[in-house]
Amino acid sequence: MWFSHRLTPLPMLMFSLAITAGCDDADRCKTAKECASQGKCTQNPAGVCVVASDQDCKASEPCKAHGKCSAKANECTVAGDADCKNSEDCKSRSMCSANQGNCVNIETAIFAECAKTCGRDGLCASRDGRCVAVSRFHCAGGSAGKAEKDSPCATEGLCSAKDGRCGAEADKDCADSSACKSDARCTAKEGRCVATAESCKASPACERDGKCGEKSGACVAISSADCKKAARCKLEGACSVKDGACAATSSADCARSSVCAQVKRCLFKDGACVSSGSGKGAGNADPPDKTRKTTIDGLW
Repeated sequence: MWFSHRLTPLPMLMFSLAITAGCDDADRCKTAKECASQGKCTQNPAGVCVVASDQDCKASEPCKAHGKCSAKANECTVAGDADCKNSEDCKSRSMCSANQGNCVNIETAIFAECAKTCGRDGLCASRDGRCVAVSRFHCAGGSAGKAEKDSPCATEGLCSAKDGRCGAEADKDCADSSACKSDARCTAKEGRCVATAESCKASPACERDGKCGEKSGACVAISSADCKKAARCKLEGACSVKDGACAATSSADCARSSVCAQVKRCLFKDGACVSSGSGKGAGNADPPDKTRKTTIDGLW
C-alpha cells in the first residue's frame, strides 16, 4: 500500500527539535520562581538563571516592594531615587530616596558620609554631593523627641530645617535652647535666635554679669551702672563697663568686692584684683593668678 503523505527527512526533524528545545531553555528562567523573587530571569551560557538587565529586575518583587529595580553585579539594587518612587515602601513608609543600594526615608535617615556634620550642625542627609538638613529630626541630633543636648536645636534653637540647613523659624524653636535660657536669645529673627532689649533686662546675664543691654542680637554690658548692680561686681570687682562686658579696671572696683574683703585682693594690677603683699607696698604686690577664678556662689 502506498502512503499519501511524505515523510520528513530525519536530519531536518532533529534540527527542528533542537530549535524548539533551545527556545524552551531560554524561557525556562522567565517562569522560574527566582525570576519573580530575585529578578533572575535570564539564562547565562552555563545554563544558570541570573540577573542580566534592568528589565529582569523591574518585573520582580524586590522592585515592586523595595525599589530594587536596577541590575548591578548580577543583583537587583536601588540605583537612584527614581527606583524608589513607585515602590510600596515609598507609598506606605515614605522611603522614597536612594542611599547605598536601598530606599530610605530621607527625613529620618543619617547617611554614613554625613556622620561628622550630623550631630554638630544637623547636616545628616546627602543630596547632590553635599550634606544637608531636611527635617527637625536632623536638627535635633537624630531625636524624634527632646533634642539631644549638643544638637543645634538644643544649643542654639536651630530646630527647623530650611534650604538644607537648620535655623530658627519661630520663637518656639528658641524657647527650650541654651541660647534662650543662658543668654536671653529667645526670639527668632532671620533664621537665628536673638536677644531683645527686654529679654536682656530680665535675663540672668543682666543680674549676674551686668549684660543688661542688647547689641546685634546679643546681651552686652552698656553702662557701669548696670555693672555695679551685678553679682560679679560684688564678688570679684567687675564693676566697670569695658568692651561690652563688666570688668575690674581700678583698685576702687576691687575694693567693692568679696575678693578684697575675704582674701585681701584689693589692688588692681594687670587686669585683675590682686593682693598687695605683706605691707611691702604696691610694688611688691602678688602677681595676678590667672588660674584662680571666682564664681557667683563663692571663691576657690
